[in-house]
Amino acid sequence: MSALHDYSKLNALIVDDFDSFRLTMTKMLQDFGIDKVDVAINGNEALKFCRHKTYDLVLCDYNLGKGKNGQQVLEELRYRKLLGSGSLFIMVSAESSKSIVMAAYDFEPDAYMAKPVTPMALYQRLRRLLAEQPLIGGIKRATEGGQTDVAIALCQKEIRGGGRHAARCQKMLAELFLSQGQTEEAEAVYRQVLDNRVLDWAQVGMAAVKKAQGDLVGAQQWLDEVIQTNPLAMRAYDLLSEIFREQEDWEGLQRTLEQAVSVSPLAIQRQQLLGSVAMHNNDLEVAATALRRAVRQGEFSCYDNVEFHLQFGRAVAGLGRTDKNLAKPFAREASKAINALEQRFGKSPERHMQAHLIESQLAVVQGDKQRAKQLLGAMKESFTEDDTLLYGNTDVALEYTGACRMLGDEKEASRMLKHLLEFHRENESELEKIDRLLEEPVSAKNRQLVASINRRGIGYYEAKNYTAARECFESALRTFPNHQGLRLNLIQTLLGKLENQSHDERDYERVQTALAEVEAAVSPAHEQFQRYRQLHERFRRYQQQHQQTNKA
Repeated sequence: MSALHDYSKLNALIVDDFDSFRLTMTKMLQDFGIDKVDVAINGNEALKFCRHKTYDLVLCDYNLGKGKNGQQVLEELRYRKLLGSGSLFIMVSAESSKSIVMAAYDFEPDAYMAKPVTPMALYQRLRRLLAEQPLIGGIKRATEGGQTDVAIALCQKEIRGGGRHAARCQKMLAELFLSQGQTEEAEAVYRQVLDNRVLDWAQVGMAAVKKAQGDLVGAQQWLDEVIQTNPLAMRAYDLLSEIFREQEDWEGLQRTLEQAVSVSPLAIQRQQLLGSVAMHNNDLEVAATALRRAVRQGEFSCYDNVEFHLQFGRAVAGLGRTDKNLAKPFAREASKAINALEQRFGKSPERHMQAHLIESQLAVVQGDKQRAKQLLGAMKESFTEDDTLLYGNTDVALEYTGACRMLGDEKEASRMLKHLLEFHRENESELEKIDRLLEEPVSAKNRQLVASINRRGIGYYEAKNYTAARECFESALRTFPNHQGLRLNLIQTLLGKLENQSHDERDYERVQTALAEVEAAVSPAHEQFQRYRQLHERFRRYQQQHQQTNKA
């Protein structure tokens, strides 16, 4: 294979933890005429090279042994803007698992090649990629330099001329129009593409146009169609997630993210977002699962973040309050993550307090109440010396309240909530945080929300649409898990369904569980106690009737 003179100008970096592969690839590149070749044995070394030199070509293995993998190298190179507009990143891997192949597809390196790499395959791939660089690189440089009009003109010239890169330029042109708010022009480009061939990127682009025009229903229809025909279209999930977030449809957002991570589980930012959204929805098992993955994947990722480690601990502690058996498989790993916070992210008084309070709750989950009391006691002493540590930081105070409840100190938890409500009585955003621990919300926004949900749910119930009513009340309870009025409405709905429709064992068991939850929370002096007694008696009568029917 003859060397090409132009290749001699290229700077290349080979990243692999095996000497033999580095030597083989270096020899191949030198045979192509690329003499300036550096080699790195791991991700950190690769990043060090890229901080000091801009490479035209990076050939990186996915599996680099201990430390960053190839995906994380690519993530950080982009995050720190260490790849030039003309740089090519080729991922190489001997791995064939679905998750790793999807990671390569999802993170869009310039190319993905399976090992073993042959000289002919590499040469053909490089020749094709480098042929694009004068035009595509020029468009990227103009875009990055704020010369959008120049970038648009370059795209339009290639498209009009029917050049070999016309299809790539159509995609770039539509994206440029969208970035400038020129939605009609972008739509025209996407429609022109779709008139000739149905392509995922053009369909997702049409959804982006509809979203930008305020037509969220139209955007969602486009995305649903893409996902139905191609479940691997990850950009469709991401855009659909943005739409649900704008609509504050947290359940729709969670469903979409769960679909996305089932397809591509190695995308840390989606796992982080899923964990946070599931926490918001009080779906603690899903939250714990996603956040555990995020913590694991974050060890060598530039997207690692202390908040997701704290959330992991909170999710497991919260799960332990309702079902210790579900929480136990997560508890040891959550404790390890919390204990490593200061070493991993540095020290701060707030972080120290949060970590100790979460660890106290995790100790309860693991059955070590003595350690839990010691940790909580140490924090109590700190707060006694300086109350502003609590009242001035709602997140820490709520963590403290949760720890008190985990250890059965309801008196101290109630005292803390009372003081917090007084301290933040004029601060709506802080009151909204506190609402999740109260029986009934005190913030104006959440009071209105609960009233609206109740009206809607009761309307469904009266119309005998028990399924819709159940979904309504269960959704509300995920946001306000201590609201006994909502829980009693759910019980009444489930009883209505059992009494008027066929027996459903899941509904039957859910009534039993919900009644037990109310019984544990309300005393005879509670305003909801009489209603609880009435529903309890109603359920007892249903049980007797059901048993008699079964005997007959």
